[in-house]
Amino acid sequence: MLRESANAQGQPINVPAVTRPLLGAQLPLGDELLAFTDAIALLDFDELPIARADLIAAGGSGAATRAAAVCASFEGINRIVDAVGVPVNKRFYDIGTELGVEVPDHLR
Repeated sequence: MLRESANAQGQPINVPAVTRPLLGAQLPLGDELLAFTDAIALLDFDELPIARADLIAAGGSGAATRAAAVCASFEGINRIVDAVGVPVNKRFYDIGTELGVEVPDHLR
């Protein structure tokens, strides 16, 4: 979704930065968004308030609200598809490879 959104807007993006933040996302607010989403995904309750404040300072409260909503949506969707065992579509395998993430055998 992120790659397609960036491409539609003619915005360069470095997708592997999602799993390797030191590469730099090349997006407006990219570093702040990565720090915020990492804190959420990793349940880092020490880092989350700092990352949230940094995101608000850089992009405003609306950016932080939208980022939190997207994180919540993905979390809900992932729980549902994991619970019912939805396999990963083969056309997305290359994205997993690009991110350095292997699709588990039971989801192929």
